[in-house]
Amino acid sequence: MVTNLPPQAKVLMREYQEAKSLPEKISKLEALISAIPEHKGTEKLRRNLKRTLARLKLELEEREKKRAKSSSGLKFSVKKEGAGQILLVGNTMSGKSSILSLLTNAKPKIGFSPFTTKTPTPGMMEYMDVKIQLVEVPAICIGAPWINPALSLCRNADGIIFVVDASSKEAINDLKFIFEKFKASRITLKKPNVRIEIERRSSGGIHVFCMGNLKDCDKDDIVELLRSYGLSNALIKIWGDASLKDVENYIDSSIVYKPSIVIANKMDLEGSHENLKVIEKALKDFIKVIPLSCVNPPKDLSTLKSEIYGLLNVIRIYTKEVGGEVSSKPLVVPKGFRVIDVARLIHSQLYENFSYAKVWGSSVKFNGERVGPDHVLCDGDIVEIRTK
Repeated sequence: MVTNLPPQAKVLMREYQEAKSLPEKISKLEALISAIPEHKGTEKLRRNLKRTLARLKLELEEREKKRAKSSSGLKFSVKKEGAGQILLVGNTMSGKSSILSLLTNAKPKIGFSPFTTKTPTPGMMEYMDVKIQLVEVPAICIGAPWINPALSLCRNADGIIFVVDASSKEAINDLKFIFEKFKASRITLKKPNVRIEIERRSSGGIHVFCMGNLKDCDKDDIVELLRSYGLSNALIKIWGDASLKDVENYIDSSIVYKPSIVIANKMDLEGSHENLKVIEKALKDFIKVIPLSCVNPPKDLSTLKSEIYGLLNVIRIYTKEVGGEVSSKPLVVPKGFRVIDVARLIHSQLYENFSYAKVWGSSVKFNGERVGPDHVLCDGDIVEIRTK
């Protein structure tokens, strides 16, 4: 046992070492970490204990997933396609199937009785040369037998569209129920100052993608940190200015942020406009609410599609060979992408032999402007890369 700990921490250390069950170990270890003062002498100990805590939590999460699968027999999995995956989440009879049919090529069964949709239903929405996968999730509500696999699907998605029946006075309560389930599953809807996502993979090693600045570390430090947590194949994405501690705190908490909007559906029904005011007031400055009627939809759906596209936080970049035509299909990349990132994405030789690039679009003062490797691109830019 470490000798330079306060008496309370020594007691908790002993209790943690003697704990038998996994939940008890996690509880004791959390209390122990809180009891150890933060200073240079305890820095290494706290770091090691936090890594152990993260591994224990991951082990418990995997056990709970297996237990849920064995008890319910349900498992939801939808392979991601297109530029990103956005889920339609809501109570039964809220009109999720109708929205999926309106915005995509999917033909879901639209029923007039509860729980018509029992498995995730995907469809592909097209917007400005970009294909976005929308997936209708079976209802998350009281009595639904698939809540846990549905929430697991939500944790893996790129964004969430909450669908409510605006004609129902229970719309706010429906949302509150779902929000509570999200919180219990460690899914936050509040945008953090630093956004971090870790996508575990089966192979390929660890890759770090940062749209911001690393404060006190470099990408190699982050790779080393992830390996210390037992991760050997993963893609970590960072938006904003992040420190190594920010990354470690994310791993420890396992909380994921999901950008979201609310669609107040069935605006053609009686009482919907009055209820819409209540919904907008309750969600003011939290989540944007978009009114919609699938019975009388707008002739131009581009505004709604633009809101959905915005959840992905991506931009379109078109490439062009020297003396050639502009590509018809764009590269869909995170906001903050630089010219050198485009070169790396296309081919390693373009990246290694990069000299400069010419850019057409809103990120430059004039079309065809010559730029360096760190030039940040905007949506719709055209890039022509020149090599040495």
